[in-house]
Amino acid sequence: MNALKCLLVAACGMALLPAAHAAEKNAAGFTSYASHDELVKAAKAESGTLAVTFAQTQAAVDEVVKLFTATYGIKATGQEVGNADSRIILELKAGSHKSDIVHLEEELGLGTYYPHLYKMDLLGMAEKKVLNIPIKMINPKQPNVAALGSALAAVSYNAKALPPDLVPKTYEDLLNPKLKNSGLLWVDVSQASGLAALFVVWGKDKVIDYTTKLGEQRPVWTTGATRSITAMAAGEYAIGSLNHYHSVIRIREQRKAPHLQALLLEPVPVRLNNILSINEKSAMPAAATLFIEFVASEKVQAIFDREGPVKASVFTDGSLPNKLVEGKKIAFVGWDDIDEIEPLQKRIFESWKFPVATK
Repeated sequence: MNALKCLLVAACGMALLPAAHAAEKNAAGFTSYASHDELVKAAKAESGTLAVTFAQTQAAVDEVVKLFTATYGIKATGQEVGNADSRIILELKAGSHKSDIVHLEEELGLGTYYPHLYKMDLLGMAEKKVLNIPIKMINPKQPNVAALGSALAAVSYNAKALPPDLVPKTYEDLLNPKLKNSGLLWVDVSQASGLAALFVVWGKDKVIDYTTKLGEQRPVWTTGATRSITAMAAGEYAIGSLNHYHSVIRIREQRKAPHLQALLLEPVPVRLNNILSINEKSAMPAAATLFIEFVASEKVQAIFDREGPVKASVFTDGSLPNKLVEGKKIAFVGWDDIDEIEPLQKRIFESWKFPVATK
């Protein structure tokens, strides 16, 4: 009789377990769900508050989190990543990072994050239509990592300060002798990812040849896109080399400066942005998976375009990045190219021949 009671208790206990039985693991140890309904059930069975971190303004993060909770009834809280990427990777390595959704910074090396991420098969579920995520957003070699946004790079200029004949039509136009030592041209030394992205079309040697010639123009060297573009809007400089398109648009809107222009020259550099995955230590992996899918939705992508601004994914039909590059030749830094950007940036800095301190 006692043995029978034990069996009955065990059976009841199994019946009360969360819907973890709906999850399956493949040979590589990646978890997936057979249907979207099963994923939602598993997510709602998890207890706690989902903590998310991604690269948007805090206002946008709050808006997305609120919409997610309203849609699924799952409590969530969010934090903009800001300048916390270096701290996040250290916390992941130590096993102390608290966020369920992890933002991956490409310049720190994506491979640095991989050992500390939950093995959720986003790619397999997207391919089977369990998740409504464009397949190109997901890393084919690391199926638990997705890029939910894009970053375009543009040449910016002040239409009030730059003579019309110096408005560039090609990148080579920045090498115009009239710009040399003119004080009109500025180059941001803190960020060369847009220039580095050109290697996808040009090749690395041509990029270095170009950046060497750009340095020989003796531009005004600046640091920090926000400060530099703001100064240009005020008339301090006239034209800048490649920088984030979204930074130019944001400052133009904030300062009500229609004279601040952003040119998408071909090939247009397009990089993956808002690269997200799930913390290996997460107690809410199903809810986190649901959140990543939610960020890929048209509703959230529209928020990325509005608040970014212009930071939705180029793979989202109708997004601003998608429309802006339509019909243009692009230099797309895909999953196979992304790890080449940081080493090439270092070579670009070397091509500018800045003085190096010696002992």
